[in-house]
Amino acid sequence: MNFLQKSGIFLIILLLIVSVYKDLTSGSFESDEKKIQFNTDQVSKKYKVIKVKVQSGDTVLSIMEEVNNNSKSLDITKLLSDFNAINDVDPHNLRVGHYYYFPLYNDT
Repeated sequence: MNFLQKSGIFLIILLLIVSVYKDLTSGSFESDEKKIQFNTDQVSKKYKVIKVKVQSGDTVLSIMEEVNNNSKSLDITKLLSDFNAINDVDPHNLRVGHYYYFPLYNDT
């Protein structure tokens, strides 16, 4: 092989190694723990929140019923919008093993 071919192969391998190193050190995957950024004063007037780890087969509605003691007076659209406001995540795409915050409503 001539010098240009060897240099080209060396540069490609070097770029591959650098890109793998950068990917591993900076992290390209979404963190399991997400910092919650919402106004706690505004939220606490409506409800408190609880952190729950999602298990296989769980849905937003099943977890909401469980943490709110199977309250029948819960409005589904309100539940989904409150969940989305707290977590900034699509309530239809929960990931098993991840933690999410769920609102606790007062039965007053």
